[in-house]
Amino acid sequence: MAMDLARMGGKIADTIVDGVTFTIIVVRLAAASTAMLALSEAVRGAFKYVEGCAKSVDHLADTASGLNVDPAVVSAHQDAATVMRGVLADAEDLSTEAAEMASDFRTAKDEHEADYGPVHEAMTNKPGQIADRTYYSNR
Repeated sequence: MAMDLARMGGKIADTIVDGVTFTIIVVRLAAASTAMLALSEAVRGAFKYVEGCAKSVDHLADTASGLNVDPAVVSAHQDAATVMRGVLADAEDLSTEAAEMASDFRTAKDEHEADYGPVHEAMTNKPGQIADRTYYSNR
């Protein structure tokens, strides 16, 4: 009798561990999706800021040129604006990639829940004894 209770306790503990593992995976995938989406938005915000800076520096270069400022100074401003615009394509690519990764993490979470959620639910709510986990490992 004591051996049966010990075995049953082990099975219950295994089921609890499996349930916790399932929940942790779902939470981590959701968190990864949220983090990647936040990164995408942060990069987009930086993109807009740098784009605005490039326009402002272009305006300063035009103003300086109109005021007959040394051509080297005007050229330096134009070069700075060109460099700023040069990173915009990379920033846009990074933002798009992060948004795609967020979607991939969300899909992985949804598919994990679809694949293992019903099993988790059935095991959690199963009346009676739970079979030894080795029984399920070959399925």
